[in-house]
Amino acid sequence: MEPGTQDSLIERPDGAQLRVIQMGQPLAEGGLAILILDGIGCSGWAFERILPTLAAEFPVIFVHHRGHGGAPTPPRPWALDMAVLADDAAAIVTQLGAGRVVAVGFSMGFQVALELCRRHPTLVAGLVSIAGAGGRVLDNFLRTKAFSFVLPVLTLSARVAGEWTQKVWKTLTRSTLAHEIALRFQVNADVLNPADLDLYARQISQVDPELFIELLAAAHRHDAADLFPRIDIPTRVLAGARDSFVPLETQRAMAFAIPDVQWRVFPEATHALPAEFPERVSAELLDLVREVAGRKALASAT
Repeated sequence: MEPGTQDSLIERPDGAQLRVIQMGQPLAEGGLAILILDGIGCSGWAFERILPTLAAEFPVIFVHHRGHGGAPTPPRPWALDMAVLADDAAAIVTQLGAGRVVAVGFSMGFQVALELCRRHPTLVAGLVSIAGAGGRVLDNFLRTKAFSFVLPVLTLSARVAGEWTQKVWKTLTRSTLAHEIALRFQVNADVLNPADLDLYARQISQVDPELFIELLAAAHRHDAADLFPRIDIPTRVLAGARDSFVPLETQRAMAFAIPDVQWRVFPEATHALPAEFPERVSAELLDLVREVAGRKALASAT
C-alpha cells in the first residue's frame, strides 16, 4: 500500500459495509477530489498502475462496492442497483468531507457515476467514462442480445445451487483455461501485464456469484439515456476500439448524446483499457481533472 494511504470501512444504514481507500493529498474542505467507481467484480485491478499517478497531484477516493474486495457481502435482502451504489458513493464523499469530485467510472462504475450525477448533482464537478455504458449492458454484450435472455436463468440457478455455485465459480474464475480464453479473445495480450489478469481473477473469484449475477441484472435494467442531454459538466469518454463487452458504437452513441463531451478512442485497447494503457489513461484523467480544477478556481475568483 502506498505511503499516506488510508483504508477504512464505512457502514451504511442497512448494515452494508463499504471499503474506502484514500490516497494522495489530504481532503480539503470544499476541495476537489477524484472518485474512482470500479466495475462489477472489480476492486482495483485495473487501476493498480494509475492510482499512484493520480494521487501525486489530487486526493483520490477509491470505493469498493458492496461485496467487492475488502467490502464484505452485505446482509440480505440485498439492495443492489445503480441508485443504491450511487447513494453509497455520495455518503462516502460527504462523510469524508470532500467538496466536489470528478467521478471516474470504469465499466459498470460509469453507470454508478451517472446516477451519482443525477441524484447528487452538487457533488459532481466532472465525469469520466472508461469503457463504460449508459445502461442496458447486455443488449450488445459481445455484439449479441443473447445474454439478456440467458440472465434470468443464471439468476435462478445461482439462487438454487447455493454453495455448489460458489465452488464452481471460484474454480472457473481462477482456472488456466479462463485465463487463456481472456488472453486470446477478450484482452490485448501484447500490452496487458499478465499479473493484472491474475489479480482480476483473484478479485472476481472472491465475489459471491449470486451477488455478481444480481448486480449484473441491475446494470442491465438500468438506463440513463434520459440523463445524457442534461449533463452540463465536463465529461470525457475513453473507449477501446477493440472492446467487445461495451462495443465502440455503443460508447460513441452515448458520448455524442452528452453536450460537454470529449471523446477519446484507443485503437488497440479492449475492455481492459485502463490496465492495458495506464500511462495514457492517467494522462487523460489528469487532463480532465486539471480542467475542472481550473474552472473551479476561475469561478471562485469572479
